[in-house]
Amino acid sequence: MRSEREPGSKPRGRAAHFAPVAALASCLALLAPACAARKNAPPTGHNTFGQGTRYIQKAVRSSSEGVIILPSKRAENLFDLQRLNEIAQALRPPAAACFVNRAIETMKRGKRDGEEAYVDVPEGQVKIRTRLSPDGEVLRTEVLDTGFKDPEIEPCIMEAIQSRKWIKNRSGVVQYLDVIYWVSLGDGSEDKSPEAKAELRRQQAIAAIRGKGCLERRVGAGTYPVEGLNLVDRDGNTLVSRIEPNSLPQKVQECLSVVLRDIQMPRAPNSFVRPISPRVEYTVATDGTVSFADERWINLILMEEKAAREERLAEVDRGLGIAAPRASEEAAPPSSEDAEASASASEETTTPASEPPPAQDPGQAGMKLKLGGHRRAEAPQ
Repeated sequence: MRSEREPGSKPRGRAAHFAPVAALASCLALLAPACAARKNAPPTGHNTFGQGTRYIQKAVRSSSEGVIILPSKRAENLFDLQRLNEIAQALRPPAAACFVNRAIETMKRGKRDGEEAYVDVPEGQVKIRTRLSPDGEVLRTEVLDTGFKDPEIEPCIMEAIQSRKWIKNRSGVVQYLDVIYWVSLGDGSEDKSPEAKAELRRQQAIAAIRGKGCLERRVGAGTYPVEGLNLVDRDGNTLVSRIEPNSLPQKVQECLSVVLRDIQMPRAPNSFVRPISPRVEYTVATDGTVSFADERWINLILMEEKAAREERLAEVDRGLGIAAPRASEEAAPPSSEDAEASASASEETTTPASEPPPAQDPGQAGMKLKLGGHRRAEAPQ
């Protein structure tokens, strides 16, 4: 994805650039359904919009991403504002995809003001003038103001604008609209609580169990720390992911990337895109056995969760009046035929029932996974 900055423009008065108050309220209506509320941290960059755009500044402060379309003063009565709002909403998914697909390439962990933070995030705002023919064809786009430091965001946004079907106007001459887009990662508070951190530990440990198959018979004895980056949507699903460079073979890294992509975090309805950095440390023994630091812990957690589920099911059965097996039936001795069959089966059994099956390569054994590095994101909805 590509980075973004805040656009700005010199103050030219309210009448020079913006529609009447009612029209502006209509434009703002598009922000309500899906913009992620954000109380802190406005997007990076310098806001140089004039005083007449205070409502835009308010929108930026209250949401992590959005699109506003402003017709010129001359054209404000030539376009259906409701239709412009629909186009603005339709522009949000491809614009957000520009951000996500660039962010997975540029973001990394670092320090900001002495604290751990994600740096090189492609945040910002841009104001793009879009000139339309009377038939609604995009003739030209140009960046008026920008706060994006990453040079790839603006071309991506302009491509999204040019690919849209716009409105025919009744003037018979070329008209222009200003498209304003902003995007920010937010402050990540949703995933900083003790509960969220505990869930991330659980999720990455469950993924690590599957990841053991990626290393078996592929690497020598040693310790292998693995760190990834997942960009997660508001529903907790991973949009795109990557594995940070390490000493493991490329195929093993690709396999682990697929495994860690399945991590799912709790929902955060007011967020936009949330970064998480799963970490696993694998140890490969001289006999090829693969283990990881949290393996015993997660196995105990999963056993406790299984016991709790079974207890809840038993309570439901008791509530429905389903009787448990009588003690006399449970203790009844087997018949001679049953005993002979049991003895015969025990002679043929070579693996104890309590021994867990070996970890399997996620790319095999009924799971066909595409090992191709991180995937391009569909835009968050």
